[in-house]
Amino acid sequence: MKKALIALASALCLIAASIGALFVWEHQSKLALEAQVEGFLDACGTDATAIDVHGRPYILHAMRDSADLSYVDLRLQAGTNKDQLLVHQLSQGRADRLSRFVTFDHPDGDVDPIERPDGSFTEAAMINGSKVIFSADSADDRLQLFADDHRAGQIELDQDVTVKGSAVTDSGVVVELEYASPDCRAAG
Repeated sequence: MKKALIALASALCLIAASIGALFVWEHQSKLALEAQVEGFLDACGTDATAIDVHGRPYILHAMRDSADLSYVDLRLQAGTNKDQLLVHQLSQGRADRLSRFVTFDHPDGDVDPIERPDGSFTEAAMINGSKVIFSADSADDRLQLFADDHRAGQIELDQDVTVKGSAVTDSGVVVELEYASPDCRAAG
């Protein structure tokens, strides 16, 4: 009986140690992926305030030396409350695609976003009782936000982007951008 208890305790200790080692390995793999993304951003000259690597298990992605999807918070520019770069499929210092979501502050007044029947946000909002349509344009290294064709905001860009759309949400006016090139030397 005593030998059986010792064997059982030994087996439980081995299992616990294995599980603990797996958790440590997973955490170390996440840190390695974050370091890979940070290296990519440093080569770009991009000032990140936070990096959040997605794609579990991290161990498998780290073994392939590939960060599946990373959310990178960028330094805010005047008139914005969130600026997030998405790095898609980063492997060996190259990304498959870069996209960015810039959230401009709401204009002054009572803003009520207009939603589609499925609950998704549109490019329109009721502001002080009037319907306002938001749009965006990128040219000359800047992104400009328009409210009914009147400029409502602007930020500087370091690379050519395509505006994919805009939406008025509860937190602001979000503009989706797609970078012309995933080459990090020009991402900013």
